[in-house]
Amino acid sequence: MQIKDRHAKESSFSRALLAGLICGIITGALVAFYTFEYRKITDFRGLGYLEPLIIFLAFPLLLVIAGFIFLGMVEQFKNGELLFVVLALVVMAGVIVFVLVTKEGPVMSGSKGLLLGITAITGLIIAFLLPFLGTHPKIFMEKEELLESAQ
Repeated sequence: MQIKDRHAKESSFSRALLAGLICGIITGALVAFYTFEYRKITDFRGLGYLEPLIIFLAFPLLLVIAGFIFLGMVEQFKNGELLFVVLALVVMAGVIVFVLVTKEGPVMSGSKGLLLGITAITGLIIAFLLPFLGTHPKIFMEKEELLESAQ
């Protein structure tokens, strides 16, 4: 397979995996902190399934999958990194609009602020931090790349 551009050359399966995992851990920590603070400030008790265990399992998995999608887009399209960023921002905007137009029932009362914050945190990390870590020339270097850079 021919590599189309420099970003594809600087991407690999291991980089996508590590970038997704690091972004997932960062996202999980930020979402857990945001959820804790949101619940404390607003006294919101709904969405009990958003517990730390679920957060720290779901977000790293989601971001690893996003890392593999990023790798695929970088390898398949000339402007794959830009397309990925645009796609991530469009999906984030779509989810935000969906959350805003959905009516809250008695069980979900007060959940919009929590879901909007979680969506914004996740979307921004997927759109900006994941491509940065996935294509940075010095982060997550493989053995061959490390030897090449030392020469």
